[in-house]
Amino acid sequence: MGRKRLARQSLPAHVHTTRMRGKEYYALHPHRGTKRAGKRVPLPGCPYLPDGTPNPEWWSSYRSAAEAIGLLHRSSTPRPGTIAAAIAGYMESPDWRISLKPGPRKEYARHLRYVSAVWGELALAGIETKHVMELRDSRADTPPDANNLVIALSSLMKWSVLRGLRATNPCRDVPKFKGGEGYAPWPWEAIEHFRQHARRELADAADLALYTGQRQGDVLAMSWRDYTGDLICVKQAKTSKSLRLAVHRDLQAVLERLLERTGSTLAELRLSNARILLNSRGLPWKTGFKASWQAQFNRPIMASLRERELVFHGLRKSAVVFLLEAGATTAEVQAITGQSMQMVEHYARQVNQKKLARSAILKWESASRDEA
Repeated sequence: MGRKRLARQSLPAHVHTTRMRGKEYYALHPHRGTKRAGKRVPLPGCPYLPDGTPNPEWWSSYRSAAEAIGLLHRSSTPRPGTIAAAIAGYMESPDWRISLKPGPRKEYARHLRYVSAVWGELALAGIETKHVMELRDSRADTPPDANNLVIALSSLMKWSVLRGLRATNPCRDVPKFKGGEGYAPWPWEAIEHFRQHARRELADAADLALYTGQRQGDVLAMSWRDYTGDLICVKQAKTSKSLRLAVHRDLQAVLERLLERTGSTLAELRLSNARILLNSRGLPWKTGFKASWQAQFNRPIMASLRERELVFHGLRKSAVVFLLEAGATTAEVQAITGQSMQMVEHYARQVNQKKLARSAILKWESASRDEA
């Protein structure tokens, strides 16, 4: 599965692409094709990672090259009146530090870094609804992510309006993408395939996500202090909900194996803040998890999982589906995942539809045999 071609509006001014033998190459070439044309500066790599988030190394190279030829100011302080300056001000404000919970704040930061990378040098006052629509459409391949990008940008624009930096919020009338069922749940055979072929530390992360039904950030943050032997405690970063979850016997086997590998007792580890999940170097996961996860999915042996468009968050949906199919009530599922009752009931209707359809076909087949 090749890398999807980027929308032109996702690239900075004066950056051009050349496609050779199925691969795209990027270069900074001001005023290309005119008498004012400057020197062509190759920019190795790709501006965006496979999941669509900006590639920090590429953007660092771009900024260095742009500063060297005078396209960008050599300053850590964004130019006043630009999108980058507004983002910097918003992230330093009490509205950011106090009003936003840690989960949304982290998600907003991810999207606003993308906005800064793409629009940073643009004038804040010049952004119109049509521009927001273009930005949203550039992420149309991942509708939930596109919607969340607009939500984060709208938060910035509301803050800017209240401080007199612009007159209106251009995101206000931008519709969300509708349709689809969001992230696909992982079928059991896909889970088994990943367990068999993925690096052990990533397969362990998948199991912890599946059997607790939690988000990626909460899974990576789990420490041995949260584990009692038969319970695991979670405080969700996004909602601030505190959950106490019984440990599935299959997960308990995974945790006991990880515990044995530490060489310490659970009692000793519970006195520390040691993380349960560690990377290949034996260190807590930080910013490298997403890249490591994507690297596994890019391997040829994971082609079947890529074709299904499975992502880490789909494991959370799998937990809900497996619980409902096992006969758990919506209230029981909510007690584990911490999701809203509306969301759990939505999944329950999908599971129930599947059961009813299967039952209907069996009745139809039975009636056909009786008639024969």
